[in-house]
Amino acid sequence: METTSTTPTLRNFAVIFVLGPPGAGKGTLCTYLAQKHNLTHYSIGDSLRSWMRENRTSSLAVQIQDKLDNQGFLTSDDLNPFICQAIKDALSQDEAKFQGILIDGFPRCAEQLESFNTWPFPSELPLVPSSEGGAIASAKPDIVLSFGVTKQNARARYLARARDSNDSEEKFERRFAEYEAETVLVEEMYRRCGKMVDVDANGTKEENVHNLTKKLEESRLWQRIMVEGKPEAQFLV
Repeated sequence: METTSTTPTLRNFAVIFVLGPPGAGKGTLCTYLAQKHNLTHYSIGDSLRSWMRENRTSSLAVQIQDKLDNQGFLTSDDLNPFICQAIKDALSQDEAKFQGILIDGFPRCAEQLESFNTWPFPSELPLVPSSEGGAIASAKPDIVLSFGVTKQNARARYLARARDSNDSEEKFERRFAEYEAETVLVEEMYRRCGKMVDVDANGTKEENVHNLTKKLEESRLWQRIMVEGKPEAQFLV
């Protein structure tokens, strides 16, 4: 019996991280970006909540919930398989309709960032070796968006949305403190690398969309990646 093989083709596919404190409106702005720029929106928080509901009795779900309750952050060993699968799923979609992926809520701490940069993606994703000397370099984000909001506005939004019964002012205070202690350092690292686009998200939805659109129009990095279609990451599909 004869078998046929398909020759892999190169595909440019933007990997975009989205950061900001709880209540920054990341999900709303990501939905807008996904629709406007043909991107897949993958929310770490939403995906984990959905997975936990479907697998709540599994030992892994119990371990993850314990870490969330006691540590605040999940480790990269917990998250990288989810992110890898999300990128693989996005790559399997129509190239004409999807030009990249928004990974919303990652990385939130230095451990997640360090591990993502060195995780053995070549065994999980068909990455093309980069000019920097190895396929791992291609797994880094092309651009990072940070949505800034005051603590007062963030608290009001967080408590108003109440996504689940565990959302409370106490939980908000803990998560905001974690953001200030951990995620701000991650943002600063990407800012120093020239990967960051900072957006003021303190306004109404319409005002925030306007601020975001203006910032992206002014960003040479965004223009190169999304308008000219030249992201650093290339995948074999």
